[in-house]
Amino acid sequence: MNILVTGGAGYIGSIVAQALLDTGHTVVVYDNLSRGYGHAVPAGATFVQGDIADRSKLDHLFSHFSFDAVMHFAALTEAGESMKIPEIYFRNNAVHTLTLLEAVCAAGVKRFVFSSTAAVYGEPKLVPIKEDDLMLPTNAYGESKAMVERMLEWFNRIHGLHYASLRYFNAAGSQGELGEAHRPENRT
Repeated sequence: MNILVTGGAGYIGSIVAQALLDTGHTVVVYDNLSRGYGHAVPAGATFVQGDIADRSKLDHLFSHFSFDAVMHFAALTEAGESMKIPEIYFRNNAVHTLTLLEAVCAAGVKRFVFSSTAAVYGEPKLVPIKEDDLMLPTNAYGESKAMVERMLEWFNRIHGLHYASLRYFNAAGSQGELGEAHRPENRT
């Protein structure tokens, strides 16, 4: 398959891009490098520097490549920061993802994988958390991801966009030479 990986210069996106290449897929990484690193883009992937907020650049990208699927990892991810400046999380994670979704639909791509978060659940009433438990985020980061999940439901109903939302908890560790990189380190 030909797959677009947004945020493919970031921690999770770069690992996924490499795994896709390892299994024989063709990968285009699209990243603005605001929090990702050019050296994290796997050899063998085509790299296009750009922002998901830039609809004209997205349209240009989709006109030059034929994608079977989009895997969307481009996001701001710091829950604590989201409670200080929620507006940038809503803009980047929700509004700019809407721009991406519009471009995806205009290009006729019908498969979309969304990097969500377990933060959409908030404080669970029961453990273990079930996939269909209510989304009750307690921070702006989780809310921004829940907003996208709700948009995806509507894009599926109205535009036939097939999607999966990945709600992981904390990703940690490394894969070969790749791993989490914070410069400066922002986790205590």
